[in-house]
Amino acid sequence: MPQSNSSFIDRILLASASIVILSSIIFFQVLSEEEFFIRSSVLAIGILISLILAFKSLPGKNFISFFRDSIQEMRRVVWPTKKETFQTVLIVFIFVLLVSIFLWMADKSFEWILYEIVLGWK
Repeated sequence: MPQSNSSFIDRILLASASIVILSSIIFFQVLSEEEFFIRSSVLAIGILISLILAFKSLPGKNFISFFRDSIQEMRRVVWPTKKETFQTVLIVFIFVLLVSIFLWMADKSFEWILYEIVLGWK
């Protein structure tokens, strides 16, 4: 029974978050006569409240946990040095240059075969 109760509470929290954010968007439009600062403050507060409600639910807590784990994983990544990055970029540029020369030569060859030999145009 606790699983069902928790699931029900999560649904209530997520529905409340959705209602709050939709209400803040509607109020942003309804208050079009007010100053932009007031309208944007209402919208920002609504977004903040809806985020707090969403993060109180189990999916929200799972998202926060996933985000923290992702940051820890990023810190463990071994990033290439400046020299390795430069060498890799240089290799890619050289390869792109060689492929572009090859494609240009293939294009000119097909053009010569088609126009000079097959069609006889000069």
